[in-house]
Amino acid sequence: MGREQSSSDDAAEPTSTAPPSFSVQARGFVEAETATRLATLVGEIIRALGRHIGLQTLDGVTVAFDYDQALLELDRGYDSPHQLQATKSHVYGVAMTPSVIREGELKSHILVRAPILLPLLDDADEEGIRIAVHVLAHECGHVEVTKQFDRCFPNVILQRQLPLLDTLRWNTIFAVWDEYAVTWIAAPFGADQTDGYNQTFLADLQTLDDRNNELIRAYRIHGNVEQILSEIYRSCGNLLKFGGYCIGNLRGRDIHWRERDDLTSVIVGHWFEPFFQSLSEACSGLADRYGEWTDMDAFLSISSILDELVCRAGLNVTAQPDGGAYVDIPFTIQTMPE
Repeated sequence: MGREQSSSDDAAEPTSTAPPSFSVQARGFVEAETATRLATLVGEIIRALGRHIGLQTLDGVTVAFDYDQALLELDRGYDSPHQLQATKSHVYGVAMTPSVIREGELKSHILVRAPILLPLLDDADEEGIRIAVHVLAHECGHVEVTKQFDRCFPNVILQRQLPLLDTLRWNTIFAVWDEYAVTWIAAPFGADQTDGYNQTFLADLQTLDDRNNELIRAYRIHGNVEQILSEIYRSCGNLLKFGGYCIGNLRGRDIHWRERDDLTSVIVGHWFEPFFQSLSEACSGLADRYGEWTDMDAFLSISSILDELVCRAGLNVTAQPDGGAYVDIPFTIQTMPE
């Protein structure tokens, strides 16, 4: 079993799964008419995407020029010490779909930077329109994937309080699985993002060792074990997340990663090859049982790969009975302070 996508040969268009009524807010626009036109188009596209993607738990959509402020001001329906922030590293975040609580129910709210959607107003900008549609499809995919996980494991998302090590592991599990599943779901819609996903993953792989070594060298000076543990888990987890984007999109396009020269030219024979193959198999196994999981332990194969990466980076982590962790960081030439 697994997720089924509608065939172009279907006799009739399926009914949209989007809520009968949902808001599309446009923020920061100079002209009210432009804001209204774009909000209307976005609503129409999302309702159309809802014929193929499960949007029953969509809370609403925000299209914002002041995207960073919109993230901060989103009513999430619960108290959280963590502020929503866009990615601003070698990857520039243009959209996000965080979970929110509405009347006791878990829902998802889509936020998008307005400029990425402006081509929808210009019929001549075909590539810009295709990119905009793909961005919306990707965020709609997050709505569905969150819904499916919550249906199988209610009261887990936003509810569980875990020790630091388990939190770091599950943060990566959710990030990797979500992006794998979402790029798989969104692959047929709009612009082909294969080159971009692959290049982002390969660029992160290229800098992983230097990045981790630099973090450990800094630890030799500050000595904060929780900080270095979080930093290395996040660094290795980001690589696996970008790998999830890459292989999930390829699954959606029915392409094996070994069919892509840009990937094989780097990965084959690379130390990361067995990790990449394990990640592909772990995510594929979860996708084959999409929405039919009965045990959250099925997702732990991703954290096992993460733990091995962290160990390779130079952290020997031993979980303790109280939920804590003992961390040994042996000295190496690469991680000695300069």
